[in-house]
Amino acid sequence: MGEQLMEYYAIVEDEQGLSGKMELAKKTNLPGTKASTAPDSEENIELFREAVTEILGEQPPHV
Repeated sequence: MGEQLMEYYAIVEDEQGLSGKMELAKKTNLPGTKASTAPDSEENIELFREAVTEILGEQPPHV
């Protein structure tokens, strides 16, 4: 559970550091601790992809 969601956290952290991770948590309402146990559902993945796109200004790779 949450493996794909945590991959999106890693992508944002690589590009934006801690501030990017905090922004992702705010946009998704799923901080890293909860994302790691949340289901990798289609809805959650879409939510994270949209948030990562807003933060980085480009579409993230599919994980």
